[in-house]
Amino acid sequence: MRFLSLFAAAVLFAAVAVGTASAQSSPSGPALETPAATLAAALHCPGTLKDGNRPPVLLVPGTGLLGPENWDWGYGPALRALGIESCTVDLPGAGMGDIQVAAEYVVYGVKQMAAETGGKVSVVGYSQGGLDIRWAIKHWPEIRPLIEDFVGIAPANHGADSAAALCGLPAGCGPSIRQMSPGSKLLTALDAGPQVFPGISFTTVYSNTDGTVIPPGPRSSLTGASNISVQSICPASTVNHISMPADGVAWAVTIDALLRPGPADASRIGPGVCGTFVPGVTAETAAAKAQELTGLAFPRVLGYPPAAEPALKAYAAAPLPPATGNTGPESSGALAAWAFVACGLALLAARRRALG
Repeated sequence: MRFLSLFAAAVLFAAVAVGTASAQSSPSGPALETPAATLAAALHCPGTLKDGNRPPVLLVPGTGLLGPENWDWGYGPALRALGIESCTVDLPGAGMGDIQVAAEYVVYGVKQMAAETGGKVSVVGYSQGGLDIRWAIKHWPEIRPLIEDFVGIAPANHGADSAAALCGLPAGCGPSIRQMSPGSKLLTALDAGPQVFPGISFTTVYSNTDGTVIPPGPRSSLTGASNISVQSICPASTVNHISMPADGVAWAVTIDALLRPGPADASRIGPGVCGTFVPGVTAETAAAKAQELTGLAFPRVLGYPPAAEPALKAYAAAPLPPATGNTGPESSGALAAWAFVACGLALLAARRRALG
């Protein structure tokens, strides 16, 4: 009996040690530099998140747009009609500031929404919004278990050639435009390593006639994601970048991702969505909103003070922490080994005492 008691104690010690190591070694990202009050003021949640019947959605806007401008007339009410609550977020300088700082607003939004509901959150980003989300997911690993779906709508996941062209003009360009120029320090750091992460379903939807995030396929797609072009469903579509927040095909792909397990699957979306818009948005509204969003974004993009590319934050310039556990002597593997050694020693001592 004493032998069995010692064995059970050793096994219990092993389990506790491994479990404790797992909890202690869960990696987390850097502390947020932006004041909490500033982050809170930028997050807009019109409804009560717990009222939804699906994970709520954080909607991240594109360059030159505030959250409500991008989403409150289309995706916000359409999602609510399906029982999905959502929040929008305003990014610094309407997305013209440092993308590394903008990502903090995404991190804060995900954590706040998950804390309020006690469950997971989905994230949907338009244009630069997809890039902001990617940076957040990569460098704040603690938010990965909180995210159900990532959907990028015409996302500048790998920047855009148009950004480089804009920065080549005599007037120069703002910080985020520099960072979205292919070959930037930020994009180089972001694309080093995996582009998707386990536990999150990744979907991108883009148009071959985008005109802004160019070339659309290579700049929007992520390795390991479900990457869907509008034209793979509706070959005759000529939807451009500024019209994507109203496009019915992009909406159908987004909803397929949010309502079904895993990423979106184009084979589940029929041609009936061709020529349609987000539910509740008419053709007239879509045209008016495309003009309105252009009028909002372009002056902000062109009028923002030009700057060099912001330096990489220390956490981005340094090697990333391992995806699971630490590598030092306090890692879960090391503690597990010590636990099994203890278990073996206990067994030997018990046998010796049993043999007298």
